[in-house]
Amino acid sequence: MWAAEKRAPVSHVADDKGASVLLGEAINGPGSERMEAASLRRLWKDADSHPRLVFDGFYAAVVYHADFGLAVGADLLGLFPIYYYSSEDVVLVGSSPELFRHHPSFRMEFNPRGLVGILLTMHIFDGQTLLRGVHRLAAGHVLVCGPDAPPKEVCQYELPVSNRYFDLPYSAHVDILGRTLDEAVTRHVSVGKRYTQLFSGGLDSRMLGGYLREKGVDVVALTLGLRSDIEMKCAIPAARALGFESRTANIGYEQYPFCADVQAKWEHVASGFNFMMNWGVYPHLRELEQEVVAGFMMDAAVGTTWIEKAYVPSSDTASFDAFFSHVNLWGFRRDILKKLLRREVFGDLVEETFSRIRTVYEGYSELESQRAWCFNLHHRQRFHVGGMAWGLAFGAWPTLPALDRGVLEAGGGMPAATIGERRAEKELLCKRFPQLAGLPLDHNSYDPEPLRPRLRREIVQHLYCQLKPLRVLRDSIRRRKGEHRYYFRIYDFNGPGWVAVREHAEPYRERVLHLFHKDVLDNLLPGPDVPVPFGNSITEASGLKSLLGLFLWSNEHL
Repeated sequence: MWAAEKRAPVSHVADDKGASVLLGEAINGPGSERMEAASLRRLWKDADSHPRLVFDGFYAAVVYHADFGLAVGADLLGLFPIYYYSSEDVVLVGSSPELFRHHPSFRMEFNPRGLVGILLTMHIFDGQTLLRGVHRLAAGHVLVCGPDAPPKEVCQYELPVSNRYFDLPYSAHVDILGRTLDEAVTRHVSVGKRYTQLFSGGLDSRMLGGYLREKGVDVVALTLGLRSDIEMKCAIPAARALGFESRTANIGYEQYPFCADVQAKWEHVASGFNFMMNWGVYPHLRELEQEVVAGFMMDAAVGTTWIEKAYVPSSDTASFDAFFSHVNLWGFRRDILKKLLRREVFGDLVEETFSRIRTVYEGYSELESQRAWCFNLHHRQRFHVGGMAWGLAFGAWPTLPALDRGVLEAGGGMPAATIGERRAEKELLCKRFPQLAGLPLDHNSYDPEPLRPRLRREIVQHLYCQLKPLRVLRDSIRRRKGEHRYYFRIYDFNGPGWVAVREHAEPYRERVLHLFHKDVLDNLLPGPDVPVPFGNSITEASGLKSLLGLFLWSNEHL
């Protein structure tokens, strides 16, 4: 049984040889050939014995042969959700764990290990979901199930870390990156088609828009937020400079409870709960083009700011502990989690999960920077950022140039000094699209400093730096007029949208008290009428939002 948004690219075949369904665009390399269901069925005839059958693009594929059984896979980084469950002679596979509870062979039991992963990192870890026996297919793997064999995950693709470009000068790195992105955009988009592009005020969408413009692709730029947002004021001039038609959309605070319900029901908090409001985007996409280009994870692939998270500034060394401390900011510290969770339910799962995270991290590479690069892509980026792609697909099919073997190979072969802190990505924008580099760029702050500011702006900024009290006064006046930093506004746990979600979730608090110590829970997450103080409201509220998602999920599952 399958279904898709009516404009989604779908190919399917069913006959006496078996069946195959391909949702999305699976791009066969090195050209731009799009796979069809019949061709995929031939290639995946025996996926267990013939690995490395991977494709670029955002897709999910299911193949069934009477002789060889079932094979199910998705894009390179596993953004398209594939879940599976097996019991006796039944194997269930679906895009949401919610589907399984309607099958008579499914036994619904809570999985403590899954919740520990979510509360430590903000998303599921090691494929462990909130339901016992339900697993998320690992990135780069195909699920294979023979006629008389249980399902197993077979690795088809590993992130390509290497030292391929380490001996080249920095200028060569920038040139290689430029050519790689040019080739990726050429392969993933089709000239002659009209696309929507999610166009923020940041670096990735701006650079991607530059490549689309170079190729003559007709684009409608969609920017999310309010006209008063700094991000909006950065995005619209950049879209105008590219000659794109510009559209805007806002997810109103009144929509937050509905979006929260959708996320809790269909995603089971697998991707955390920070971006649950993006379930309000797809109706706007239905009014535009049938495919939407997004720069999701491009910064993580070729310009990550997470490589340097592994380094300890005071000692010039790198370590897992330094990296994990930043990952853990989006969840709860281990000492707090041990106090919160009832030991009779969770035992030593906090330390066991932490140990497993370390093992996975250290297994990626001998180089600390590459370990951080891989872990970030396979975990945080896959769920926190890439998790939004599936929701968009209900309105327009996502075209994601970051899901490209060439892009990932380039990122995986660059030294940390090149791609860390988005250094090469910024240089590329300045070199290839200087007009865009000269426009205000959103940094999620009150200073939308261009990468290449004009002289007048440099003088003004210099004066502000010299007159710190004036700068503080300016920011104070701006805040009194309302929060205009887009992510600070939509993530505000004490703002009207999240207060509405807190009120909506509060009646289900009692359902989870057998999992938590009530006094610790109430102290961490008080009632919706009590503001919660934060140092950094974006990161520090993340774990609390996951708890709200659990509250809503518990309504039908606990």
